[in-house]
Amino acid sequence: MPNSHSSDRSGYFRKIWNKQFLIFLFFLALSAVFWIFQALSESYEEDFQVPIELKNVPGNVVVTTDLPRTLHVTLRDKGSVLLTYAYTRRLRPIVVDFNAYARGATGHVVVPAIDIARQIAPQLLPSTQTVSVKPENLEFYFNYGQCKRVPVVLQGTVKAGRLYTISSSRISADSVMVYASKQQLDTITGAYLQPLNYPNLQDTLRLDLPFIPVRGAKFVPDRVSLNYCVDRLVEKTVSVPVQQVNFPASKQLRTFPGSVSVSFQVGMALYRKITADNFVLVVNYEELLQNKGNKCHLSLKTLPPGVSYVRITPQDVEYVIEDIPDYDPELGGE
Repeated sequence: MPNSHSSDRSGYFRKIWNKQFLIFLFFLALSAVFWIFQALSESYEEDFQVPIELKNVPGNVVVTTDLPRTLHVTLRDKGSVLLTYAYTRRLRPIVVDFNAYARGATGHVVVPAIDIARQIAPQLLPSTQTVSVKPENLEFYFNYGQCKRVPVVLQGTVKAGRLYTISSSRISADSVMVYASKQQLDTITGAYLQPLNYPNLQDTLRLDLPFIPVRGAKFVPDRVSLNYCVDRLVEKTVSVPVQQVNFPASKQLRTFPGSVSVSFQVGMALYRKITADNFVLVVNYEELLQNKGNKCHLSLKTLPPGVSYVRITPQDVEYVIEDIPDYDPELGGE
């Protein structure tokens, strides 16, 4: 029996709590509805993006500077009206007819603000006010195919970090076509990329960069791809023999030592490919004739690509110039 009384009480309290909770939800929803109606009856300003379309462009015309893609229109009205513009009464695109504006133009067309307003106004309800339209005037540039090819110009800094090297770099196009008026084409000397700022590269860099815009000009393509491969530097030492240059056939050079160590830094990808054969150490006979000591200074005649921080040890070597025994000029030493 005690168990039946406790279960009845718990069921009674559960019914009361559920009833109160439903009443709370009802008044909460009712207040939300009143708040929404109040909010929608007040006036607001809202920004809308209206698409812009350029139509009837002849096939022999190149639009060098396009119209903006959208027009920003700020409208003022009740919240309920603004919602209709956002969802059910969307503003139609602004249409610019090329033939209507480009007739007699010299490559530059400006669509006046009044023409834009004439397309927007019929779409608005009488209660709606137009607060602002940006940009106020629409403009575009065009020509009839005048163009020339110009080089792509890199700007800025791209350097490898400490103990790294840029093993290779690639650009998708070293030159592009530029379309503009004849007067502009005479002044455009290159397609300048947006400046780079990578002073401490430690990994491969891939970029897709646009050109710095030139008003009234169009670059084709309008961007290029850059690829910088970065490799870690390692130290390597090879033994390189000393060679003689411009010596008479009757003379022979002997240096002590006959080979010297050449130490350098190279990327890991080239470590096995760079050998002693890639270096040439020479001693010039004409320079030795002016030398007053018994030591000569060694210099590298060739330096392979990808090699840096080259050091020769020893840099100065002792030498002697010997006569080739039994040398006969007529027999060439035989």
